Amino acid sequence: MRLIELAGNAKTALKKALLSASKNVWRAPLTRANSIDLLKDSVVFAKQSPPVHLPKLAPVNAGNVHHPEEIRAFRPDYVWQVTVGGPIQSLTICRSGGLLANKKWLLDLDFTSTAGLLDSPIKKKWDKYPLVIAPWSHFWKGFYDYTTFVVGKLCRIESVYGPDIWQQAKICYPLQHTQYEREFLEKLGIPKSSIIDTAPYWGTAIEAESVIVANNHLTWCSSLSDMMLLRNRFRSSLPIAATEKKKLYLSRKGRRRVLNEGQVREIMATYGIEVIEDEPHSLDEQIHLFQNASVIVAPHGAALTNLLWCDEGTQVMEFFAGSYTPNFYYYMCTMLGLKYDFLVDYSAGSRHNHWANVADDIVVDIDTLKDKLNQILLQEQSAVHEHKTLNHK
Repeated sequence: MRLIELAGNAKTALKKALLSASKNVWRAPLTRANSIDLLKDSVVFAKQSPPVHLPKLAPVNAGNVHHPEEIRAFRPDYVWQVTVGGPIQSLTICRSGGLLANKKWLLDLDFTSTAGLLDSPIKKKWDKYPLVIAPWSHFWKGFYDYTTFVVGKLCRIESVYGPDIWQQAKICYPLQHTQYEREFLEKLGIPKSSIIDTAPYWGTAIEAESVIVANNHLTWCSSLSDMMLLRNRFRSSLPIAATEKKKLYLSRKGRRRVLNEGQVREIMATYGIEVIEDEPHSLDEQIHLFQNASVIVAPHGAALTNLLWCDEGTQVMEFFAGSYTPNFYYYMCTMLGLKYDFLVDYSAGSRHNHWANVADDIVVDIDTLKDKLNQILLQEQSAVHEHKTLNHK
């Protein structure tokens, strides 16, 4: 076992022990089922998404199954407005953004509620507001998590209450302080005066008379309903002709780099695929790039969250190391009608400790890449020809 895996396992074990001790002292994390039951009289919106069939995928360059066949089922997408009264005598927003009822019960509406234990039990000051929106309950950061889970929730809440809700309520969660966060909040029309960063709140508690919350799904993927809300809210309304769309390769720095990227870039140039460097791009630039692309090739990473903006039929190819092969973007492509393919590097083998290998770099098999690009470009040419034929009828 590698040192990084040992360190990761030790950190996880220590965290579990500390959280277990903490919850026995001052806060009780509810299960998801108990949380939903507690809020049953506070539902203002519920929409059930149908199950999704994800067919099995296996790579051509190894015998391993990349994604097993899966039937993915969802709970409803909820919005609740919880108000003090009856069994709920107080509502507090934790530093993690989670909702604490009666100063004891931590509600689980996302991916467990234990982040709410990482707080100070001593509060010297109490900030109180009539109405709060609490869209997030973790300290995790990243473009994928923020876009699909936080912004997706905000779009759902806006669809229920209308855009005036941003002037009526305080939006409370641990801010990420990133460019994309600022741009999303600005595009939603949320004034800075309505936003409260909960992360610094050690000695101060945020209390509310009424709190609007929503849920995420345990599969780490949004429902189709939330994805369509995101697309409709942020995509450009200006169409682009199929013949003018670009083919893109997304380079990646840091973890999960393509180690033989020099060779890959040469292949991309041969096939007329433009290289997009891994450097800051505004949200509008990212939306424009992906909405106006016919082909997207990239190693697995958060930049592929932008597949949300792609037109139906866009060709997607994702690179993986064999030790880390999540199916977030396979699911997204399936839901949005994108044509998905992938290439897996098993040169370093396949490890069992999936989450300890999220940073593993990738070596792309050049012959396999050429074969796949030939298939993709043949399909793209066929799609463009079909588009021209339809337009001439």
